[in-house]
Amino acid sequence: MADREGEKMLVRKIEEGTVIDHIPDWKSDTVAKVLRLDKLARMQADVSVAILQNVESKTLERKDVIKIDRWHVDEGDADILSLIFPNITVNYIDDWKVSKYKARVPDTIEGRIRCPELLCISNAEREPVAPRFSTVKKERMLQCRYCDTLLGFDSVPDQVRT
Repeated sequence: MADREGEKMLVRKIEEGTVIDHIPDWKSDTVAKVLRLDKLARMQADVSVAILQNVESKTLERKDVIKIDRWHVDEGDADILSLIFPNITVNYIDDWKVSKYKARVPDTIEGRIRCPELLCISNAEREPVAPRFSTVKKERMLQCRYCDTLLGFDSVPDQVRT
């Protein structure tokens, strides 16, 4: 199958699912971690995932792309990805039709990211408190609502709850 410019498709089109595009080259493993794709593979037998790394791009030179057949990425997870990779695009495919979701930096994040401060109440097993962060967009930081610890956007993948 060749398209109009003579390039070959690396992976077939999908009828239903999600395509995450414009991931910086060799960074798809970070996206897979944030989206918990390893758990998805165990829980959803009919879902397939194609990860393309270091492919040519007209705008970025090189990029990674993730195609997830028969599963839609949660918009909250897409927004968390925008903290780390501001230029990613998330495309939802339904019945072969593409609708683009522009991931945005959320004002708050609850439950998906651990506070790096070990003594924070959100890390105490005896307390049923979900971690909550506010976004400090100008500084590209998250701030814990309980202990005020700051977490840089680039450190988010290390603190994602799986």
